[in-house]
Amino acid sequence: MTEPQDRLFDPLDGRFFEDPYPTYRRLRDQAPAYRDDATGLWLITRYSDVERAAIDYETFSSCRGNVTIDAPMRVGKTLGSMDPPRHDQLRRVVQRTLSPTRVANLVPVIREETRRRLAMLADREVCDFVADIGKPLLFGAIGLLLGLDEEAAAKSGALMTGLFRGDDGPMGTVLPSERFDQIGQFLAGELAGREETPGDDLFSVLLEAKRQGAPLSDPEIVANLSTVLLAGNASAGHLFPNIMNALWLYPDERRKVLADPSKIHAVIEESVRWDTSTQCFARQVMKNVRIGDVDIPAGSRAVIFFGSANRDERVIDQPDLFNIDRKRVKHFGFGAGQHLCAGAFVAKSILKSILEEILPILGEYDLDLNHAERARHVMVRGFTKLPISWTR
Repeated sequence: MTEPQDRLFDPLDGRFFEDPYPTYRRLRDQAPAYRDDATGLWLITRYSDVERAAIDYETFSSCRGNVTIDAPMRVGKTLGSMDPPRHDQLRRVVQRTLSPTRVANLVPVIREETRRRLAMLADREVCDFVADIGKPLLFGAIGLLLGLDEEAAAKSGALMTGLFRGDDGPMGTVLPSERFDQIGQFLAGELAGREETPGDDLFSVLLEAKRQGAPLSDPEIVANLSTVLLAGNASAGHLFPNIMNALWLYPDERRKVLADPSKIHAVIEESVRWDTSTQCFARQVMKNVRIGDVDIPAGSRAVIFFGSANRDERVIDQPDLFNIDRKRVKHFGFGAGQHLCAGAFVAKSILKSILEEILPILGEYDLDLNHAERARHVMVRGFTKLPISWTR
């Protein structure tokens, strides 16, 4: 017998954000294509169906944005809100700016800042991993990529306040529209500054690509660099504390990586599968489609749940177990298909360099989950507050 709808999926139930994975399992087992009456959204949760929806852009289009309710300044301008062939043209331009060499040049600075920040916290008995370690380090790294000075980097971080907090509901807008407007104005101002004084940052590189004839407009530059800010806060920003939580919950895995730091890459890969910060993305259904034994009509709005697919026991052995020695599996932690995250290499490189510095220092750290706080939007999974202590 099918359970009542509020039992299958109820993001207003606080327990969902503490642990959404039992809900995902029920959906996969009982209603892998499920219409949420409260929002009209279709929820797609099985691995095979998520993979199909992520790849088949002619049926599951990104043309109306990839979040539940996207901002007008972004729709049709970001990689995540367009389909091929325009998507592929723009992706080639953006991808060239995120080169391994560019990232490698930032790593020594990121490492130094990581050591400096931990030294600043040496006398604190307890600190908030999110506010005191995670956000400052990641926004500092993003600031380096964007060529922001200290004041501008601080402003960009302040503009992200409230992102994915669920202020208008757990499936509503990811940020108030006026805040998106402010982000656009801030980035447009930075772009104008690079017109006058170019540097070696993403603004300048994209402007130079435009001058060289790349099919790129100023609004597209601004919109895609807003994605860099969003990803730094919502994707990498939430993944970082999720990694620390996973290693705390599985102390044997933590001891493995402390004994062998070469396993840090495996820690990142398994973390982004086991507890991915980007739980889902939205798509516009362009034509009638059948998922399992359910027909989804054209014009519907669908949400594909990467977080659920990454725990689908039909494909992944013992998916609920965090195992850094797991045989490599194809997961959706950084998306899939045309929309595989263009910045995945950048995010993993930054996280790896930071983790290599902090894990030996934090050692057998302790987390206080009783006083932790979580993001309350279905699209992300992560902490907004995570008390941490360690032996100095």
